Amino acid sequence: MKRVAVGLSGGIDSGTTALLLKEQGYDVFGVTMWIFDHQANELEAAKRVADAIGIKHYVLDYRAAFESLIIGTFIKEYEQGLTPNPCILCNKTFKYGQLIADCVRLGADYFATGHYAKVDFNRNLGPEGEFLVQRADNRRKDQSYNLYHLDQDTLKRLIFPLGTVKSKDDVRKRFAALHVELSEKKDSLGICFIEHKNHVAFLRERDSKAMRRGTFVSKENQILGYHDGTARFTTGQKRRLGQDLNGQYLNGKYVVVSMDPEKSEVVLGTESDLLYDVVRCAAFNVISPQLESHLLTSNANSVDVDVVLSQWSTVYKGRLKLERQSGTNDRIAHVVFERPVRAPARGQALVCYKDDVLVGGGIIFDYK
Repeated sequence: MKRVAVGLSGGIDSGTTALLLKEQGYDVFGVTMWIFDHQANELEAAKRVADAIGIKHYVLDYRAAFESLIIGTFIKEYEQGLTPNPCILCNKTFKYGQLIADCVRLGADYFATGHYAKVDFNRNLGPEGEFLVQRADNRRKDQSYNLYHLDQDTLKRLIFPLGTVKSKDDVRKRFAALHVELSEKKDSLGICFIEHKNHVAFLRERDSKAMRRGTFVSKENQILGYHDGTARFTTGQKRRLGQDLNGQYLNGKYVVVSMDPEKSEVVLGTESDLLYDVVRCAAFNVISPQLESHLLTSNANSVDVDVVLSQWSTVYKGRLKLERQSGTNDRIAHVVFERPVRAPARGQALVCYKDDVLVGGGIIFDYK
């Protein structure tokens, strides 16, 4: 009997995942990452779910590493004027990295989560076939955007039972059979390690230089007003901009074009300043080895893709090209768009699809 480790968060999605896999005949056990101190309710809820299903439950303490690698990077990126996405870094480093390795040591053959996405195997790709990631059948819940970093070795161990579920109501009904009082637990929102879900207050508590008082400036470097920290803003923001030097609200007149935490400056402009035809990404991962090889064979090779600049952004049409980053094993992607895209944010992930298949993604660092 194949053993499956299920990442239990204490919510109904991961709980239903474990229940479905047990019903399918797998030998299931649950694992929960202990990654920050204010997690007692989640750990207790995960244990209750595991007990209700009748499976073993392990808690793995990653707090020290999480503080350094995820929280430390989160603060550093805000101080560099970026708009970080700690969930993607956590997925890559912990949930689909260290956690899977530890689950294998605990005897797991496979690893499953409550993510809404699908993994498939296409025998016609490459010399021995390739694993693919596809959008979930429930497009409103699809979470494939967060999985662009996965490689073939990881994909061969993954199971996403909720990828074929048509509605969240179906998940709630299955979970209700466990009689655990979690069926009304809200979906995860915000940044998990920030207890009050307020990143501005969190950065202030950490005495981050991204929260220093500074100036709003025009593209011509004219002072327009004052702010209480560059981390309050992101590229394209047009609300909650505060007041100008005359006490008049900046909302409606300007949008955020960029941030410079070293100078404590937020540069304001107009909508036309936010439109770009080309976006470049670092650490770009192409899930298909065959496609990656094709793109790297010649600078002339490219592929038409559907592109999103955040999980729920507008879908843009673009053309993807790939190159090796000098001196590293990383790839740099160039995406040329059919029409200008609005407000790509440095630090966020650009993710590409071909129809419903996830091509890959990387971190935005430049645009023009």
